[in-house]
Amino acid sequence: MLHTGRAAQALEDNLHRFTGYDRALSGDLSAFRAALCDLPPKSAHEIEAQLPPGPVGARPTEEWDGHRAPVLTFGVPMRNHEEARAWAAETLFDRITFASDGSQIQPMPDISVPVAAVQVGWFENPHNPNIPYVKDVRVEVLPPDQVFVPRGGVSVFSDQAVSLRRFALEVDVLCEWMQEHAGVRPVPVAFFDGSLVVSFAERLEPETRDFYIAQVVRLLRTSEETRVPLVGYVDDSRARDLTTMLGHLVPALDRGESVTDAGILRGLMRWGDRTPAWTCAREGVLAAYRVGEGEDETYLGDRVCFIYLKTAEPQVPARLDLPRWIVEDGLVEDVVQVVRAECVVGNGYPYAIETADAVAVITAEDRRRFYGLFEQFAERNGIRLTVASKIQSKGRRR
Repeated sequence: MLHTGRAAQALEDNLHRFTGYDRALSGDLSAFRAALCDLPPKSAHEIEAQLPPGPVGARPTEEWDGHRAPVLTFGVPMRNHEEARAWAAETLFDRITFASDGSQIQPMPDISVPVAAVQVGWFENPHNPNIPYVKDVRVEVLPPDQVFVPRGGVSVFSDQAVSLRRFALEVDVLCEWMQEHAGVRPVPVAFFDGSLVVSFAERLEPETRDFYIAQVVRLLRTSEETRVPLVGYVDDSRARDLTTMLGHLVPALDRGESVTDAGILRGLMRWGDRTPAWTCAREGVLAAYRVGEGEDETYLGDRVCFIYLKTAEPQVPARLDLPRWIVEDGLVEDVVQVVRAECVVGNGYPYAIETADAVAVITAEDRRRFYGLFEQFAERNGIRLTVASKIQSKGRRR
């Protein structure tokens, strides 16, 4: 139990550090914001000429020369939520949107036979009252050989193996859907809940890192081959790609880790506003975005673009990762309109992702039910199953 009195005193003891951080952050944000607003006179070519080769955070796309502005205003007046919902309904009519999301049941170390499960749910919305929407799930059980790993002379459960299978299954569902909807008009839009730049994988073992990269590369290639737009949606991004680029353009800027792209843009955007598309040129994981080998190897690290979109008035703008072909084909604004409308329906968050999450979620009660099914399955099939006394004791005490 937290001792609130001592916690409150510990906060007071560190007050000077919190206030100092806040003042420094405010000053840094103002400096970076000013640097971003100073860019418009320059063409994409002139910006590129000032950037060194290699990873620089971000690089301008052809959209920059079309607008020459760090923020593109939405410009559709809406006086109230009723008008916004009417606009969203008109924008989305007959436009198919799709999202998938996953949940998992990790193996319990206190049960003698390890078992895990992953569930991926999806939501397909045709936005047409004459065509039914689709909510469905795919469930996979992971038997002992898929959750046990040898480590230091001991066989241990691998939570990571379950997470990898869940991630791959989410990608499977998205890729299958994009392949099935190639050529559909109006062009459908698929949502991926997360970034298409898997920087988190850099901290993992090489084999695991390569697995995550391979899955995201599969998403990028499937979207480009099918010409079905894919949106990687990040609600509260901590990315620093524009910040890193501005640091290269204006060396005097302090490149502290506290300043984020979304923080810079927050004071410049109102609901519905977006940035032009930028090519992600982040250091690290993108260097491994490749397919093929030798002479047949193709580099895909420059095929992820991003924009920021203000989807809820009080919050920082959301980040949208897009395959580069969407920019090359001039479809960015069309795709963003769909995202805006989805966020109106979802009250600041894409309704498709929100619904897929609700379909996929596994509750604590669901986990108990799953293990009850597993016990019945084991008993029915003569599988010896024991439960550690520790977990039985916890059950009695709670």
